[in-house]
Amino acid sequence: MLREIDNNGREVTTRGFTQKEILSSLITIDNPNERAIVLKNRNNNIFALIAETLWVLGGRNDLGFLSHYLPRAIDFSDDGLTWRAAYGPRLRNWYGIDQFETIIDRINEDTYTKRAVMTIFDPQLDFVETKDVPCNNWLHFMSRDNKLNLDVVVRANDAIWGFGGINAFEWSVLLQLMSYWTKLEVGSMTWYTSTMHVYSRHYNRYKKIIDSYTGITPYTNGFRTLEFSTPFKEFSDLLQNCFLLEKLEREQVNDELYTKICTEITDPMFSVWMRLLFVYNAYLQGKDSEELNRYFQNIPECDLKISALEFFYRKGIELNLTVKEQKFFERYSL
Repeated sequence: MLREIDNNGREVTTRGFTQKEILSSLITIDNPNERAIVLKNRNNNIFALIAETLWVLGGRNDLGFLSHYLPRAIDFSDDGLTWRAAYGPRLRNWYGIDQFETIIDRINEDTYTKRAVMTIFDPQLDFVETKDVPCNNWLHFMSRDNKLNLDVVVRANDAIWGFGGINAFEWSVLLQLMSYWTKLEVGSMTWYTSTMHVYSRHYNRYKKIIDSYTGITPYTNGFRTLEFSTPFKEFSDLLQNCFLLEKLEREQVNDELYTKICTEITDPMFSVWMRLLFVYNAYLQGKDSEELNRYFQNIPECDLKISALEFFYRKGIELNLTVKEQKFFERYSL
């Protein structure tokens, strides 16, 4: 996508921001579970992606949680306290409707339904002067050949912070969850965007990303996304426990809390999420590499762990690696 913008994009200035854009772009991601972007010069923060996705799934809009992992979030808030157009409340409580539950029911009642649509943009709320209008507007789930596909329609996407940051990550997670809840395989994710762009603040970065890309990813080296295995009727309890434990992580990390996380969060995906957030909070609280290594030893080999290790490598913190992880970073560093 960055190459497409670089080769064919046109420069335009809107709302005072200069950007290079392509219009009416369509892209299909064949393997959406391959969601961990590990690229030189991308400077990705996997912990922020995990936290924001957890926040969206939980139906939250408060910046008290989000800004801890994403400090710039407050720049897009009207009141400094919330995101007025946060996706979570609209998905989990659209005028009293939980769109997750509704779509699960529709697909389970009719496998080939064409009506499994989640809506985010709200004309009643969003035609106002504000810092925060939803960019992602429409999610359509379609089951064919025992696979659940997801179409995402976006009015405007920042290729660095949006599409290549949180959006592809969070919606691929939602697709994995919905596939489990509807007893279908994960299919493809198709992305239609009216304007896909890179802002001028990222011009140098996106060119460096293109120039340094070698094709080496966690997935070309055998690392995979972990399974999700929590029934929908138990999902709210899982989220509530995650938020309670995360609050404790921010207050003070310790061995007892880490053991509690490993014991209580049994879902494979969310267990790794919570352990990684624990390690990140340990890092923010000044824990040294020896302590970080102790916690990392209990995290299974997977794509998100590779992304976390790469984050710490960029911070000058070299952690112990398994043989498989060592081989990946040897290839990656070349």
